[in-house]
Amino acid sequence: MRTAPLRRAAGALLLAASAASAAPLTPPIASYRIRCRLDDSSKTVEGTELLTWRNTTSRPAASLRFHLYLNAFRNTRTTFFRESGGESRSNRFRAGGWGSISVSRVTDAAGADLTADLRYLSPDDGNPDDRTVAEIPLAAPVAPGEAIRLSIDFVSKLPRVYARSGWKGDFFFVAQWFPKIAVLEEEGWNCHQYHAHSEFFADFGDYDVAIDVPSRFKGKVGGTGRLIEESDAPGGRVIEHFRQESVHDFAWTTDPEFEVHADRFSAPGGPSVAITLLLQPEHHSVRERYFRAARTALAAFGQRYGAYPYDVLTIVDPPWGAGGAGGMEYPTMISCGTGLFHPEGLLSPEGVTIHEFGHQYFYGLLASNEFEEPWLDEGFTTYATTRVMGEAYGDSHPVFSLFGFPIVFRSIAIRPPLDSQLRYFDTSTRDPLTASWKFEDGRNYAMVYSKTALVLSTVERMVGTKRFDAAMGDYAREFRFRHPKTEDFVAVLSRTTGRDWSDFFRRVLLSSSSLDYAVESATSVRSKGPRGLVETGGRVSEVERGQTRKGWDSEALVERRGDLSLPVEILLRFEGGKTYRSTWDGQARWKRFRVENGPRLLEAWVDPDEKLLLDADRTNNGRRTRSDAAAANLWTARAFFWTENLLDLFMELW
Repeated sequence: MRTAPLRRAAGALLLAASAASAAPLTPPIASYRIRCRLDDSSKTVEGTELLTWRNTTSRPAASLRFHLYLNAFRNTRTTFFRESGGESRSNRFRAGGWGSISVSRVTDAAGADLTADLRYLSPDDGNPDDRTVAEIPLAAPVAPGEAIRLSIDFVSKLPRVYARSGWKGDFFFVAQWFPKIAVLEEEGWNCHQYHAHSEFFADFGDYDVAIDVPSRFKGKVGGTGRLIEESDAPGGRVIEHFRQESVHDFAWTTDPEFEVHADRFSAPGGPSVAITLLLQPEHHSVRERYFRAARTALAAFGQRYGAYPYDVLTIVDPPWGAGGAGGMEYPTMISCGTGLFHPEGLLSPEGVTIHEFGHQYFYGLLASNEFEEPWLDEGFTTYATTRVMGEAYGDSHPVFSLFGFPIVFRSIAIRPPLDSQLRYFDTSTRDPLTASWKFEDGRNYAMVYSKTALVLSTVERMVGTKRFDAAMGDYAREFRFRHPKTEDFVAVLSRTTGRDWSDFFRRVLLSSSSLDYAVESATSVRSKGPRGLVETGGRVSEVERGQTRKGWDSEALVERRGDLSLPVEILLRFEGGKTYRSTWDGQARWKRFRVENGPRLLEAWVDPDEKLLLDADRTNNGRRTRSDAAAANLWTARAFFWTENLLDLFMELW
């Protein structure tokens, strides 16, 4: 397949042909008709895209901006490489695995050649060596409400996969691979460079993509949307033709080693979904676990956030050595991953499958700006995944790797959401939640996942699960296809709960403030009558020694040690099963609680129901008035237990 015949085709007729599919779920803004050819020996994809873009703003557009994501892998001077050091999600770049994308020709519907005017921009950091953003001036501005059609010839050299897209042997995961138009907003083009921790943002449209591959890949190609035709081509090749309406990206994959498995899911209110699993042969034994996780996700997310609207879902299982392509989401297609050894208690591939499917909602359907507000996808998906995983599979367990063999400690439970998001506390005060490229490093960027999940879980516990689920459901349904922002979610939550949450999210989610409440002291002593000049029955007498009473005088001192203040509950527990609960506004640095001549105080707790999941130190949240050897005895017993098990293990290995 060469590009010259495509350039000679009439753009308007070709685009009209691509529109002959079903009515879209949302009006298209950026639609693509792509014809491309894979050269598996040179690891390149040559193609032509016919782009139809509509100006939905109130201002004319004198130029168009494009993402050229694969240029992030051109050399060590790109912004992506400088920020990442050639490492992404624990996967490292390998020498000789460079990638790039070059635009060889751009013409408009009138045949005018715009190629020579293409120029590269670096709007975020001014890096002159970064070519992940390009601008093309137009012969005439695109007026508000009007559309423009461009034909773009390009060649993408795929990198050796370590960061989402690329190849490993005969496995190809082709993502962010074509010139992709940015999002035009009222303020101008929203088109950020490709950063080490940033993902993506694009407008919705309809995609019609034909992929020309060698015949040995026949039947082993997966992509966004429906495979509508597979046809043989000259030279021992085959063309796989995909189409999908109302999505904002297109990715595809192929591997002659794929096992292709099929399943189907249906639920009231949604389409019947054809599930395709592209599985590595060595992972054959987890086939049903993949399918069960996919069905679980389709049911749970559909019930909470509205039915999945597409009739296809493709699951990609990358081979060993291509883990950088795993754990990613694209419209109607997710890449997951597992290991050669996968005991049931490991919950792999279940966890990654459910998480990546969750992105079909917050990344796919809502399509928030992942450059500027990454928590609206990653954080919301992490929260939702935790809920679904806990309900479907129960507690997870820690895993210890011994010579590459995973050993699951089933006697220890990792209870979400707190136990599963502990990484947040290592960096909680280093950065506020901010644009993806503004974090100090990858460890801090991880707060996008963990902090957001803990904040949402905190709100859930504050308002109740039923009300919070209603708010999340309203948000997910109301803002489908609308690119919502944080303020949109806060508005829905405020409306649903009848309380303004703006200040809460500003102070708690978007700041770097720390939260830490503690019980500083808790005492309980025998009550004694007063000493000094005491009036009794109208007579004043001097009492040197107060009379001992039957009750107890108790006191608890609660402190705010962090710089963030929230209302917090206090619980005092007394002998005889009596309790006292109070809510403290938490604004002062301390507050003292006293009970005179009452039952004996046993313990004092701050946030006893663990609603404030961002509390940096939960070990100081409770205090007993008397020492208790039970905890020491418990830890001693556990130490003996694990010592005995480790000795038994070493004896077996010996």
